[in-house]
Amino acid sequence: MREECDETVSVLASFAPGPRGVMRVVPHVMKWRGKRWKLTIMGLYHPERRGTKRVHIFSFSADETAFRVELDPDTLEWKLKEIFYG
Repeated sequence: MREECDETVSVLASFAPGPRGVMRVVPHVMKWRGKRWKLTIMGLYHPERRGTKRVHIFSFSADETAFRVELDPDTLEWKLKEIFYG
């Protein structure tokens, strides 16, 4: 089952140098609606341009639930955009 949303979430992430010295962001834990989700499998990542703004899009899962979140690098705000149950 797929659910769309647009909610601000808290994400604990690490930042480390990746290939060619580019910083890499790795989400580890997400807090949403009072529940902590330990992120076990990192899926796709891609940056996206929306006019002059750049947004970083992450897909990951916790147990049998998958999430798509967006990181705004200007405000450092994380938004949960989609949830896939089961």
